[in-house]
Amino acid sequence: MGENTITSSGDFYIKDRVEDQIQYFDQKASKNQKWYRFLKKTAVIFNILTTITIAVAFTVPDEYKVWMGIGALVLSTFVLATYQWEEFVNYGAKWERFRLVAELLKSEKFLYEHQAGPYASGDEKGRHRYLVETVEAIIRGTDISYFSLMVDPGRRIEQRLGQGSNVREAAESTDA
Repeated sequence: MGENTITSSGDFYIKDRVEDQIQYFDQKASKNQKWYRFLKKTAVIFNILTTITIAVAFTVPDEYKVWMGIGALVLSTFVLATYQWEEFVNYGAKWERFRLVAELLKSEKFLYEHQAGPYASGDEKGRHRYLVETVEAIIRGTDISYFSLMVDPGRRIEQRLGQGSNVREAAESTDA
């Protein structure tokens, strides 16, 4: 009877926690992906229109050059605004983070269900405990990195630049 309780609690945990979190992170990833792509496409379109407006300004009569200049200024302002809005809200970074977590949770669920990887040996209670600990650590780690991303949007770029140098430093230290 104890074994069935563990199995049903494992099923309960998968259904009510893991699948719920996978769905949440999938939805958030999709939403942020749409906004990120929308802003990037908008920036590209306005950038092209700015270039065309500037080129056309050389061919129009003098009385229209001022208006073409104003048009180019307005269009380039939209380009800058889309880039700045993305940097402020971090749709791309959120998309990346939410997609990563959703895939990590899916992977952990499949490993558990197929008793593979760290779930290949041990008793059911131990496998279930390991699943809960791993899933909750993934979710908890996401919360921390997500909130640090929201507190300091510029940190995203600094971290990526720092990660590149850390990888090089680690590679150099292993070569020595």
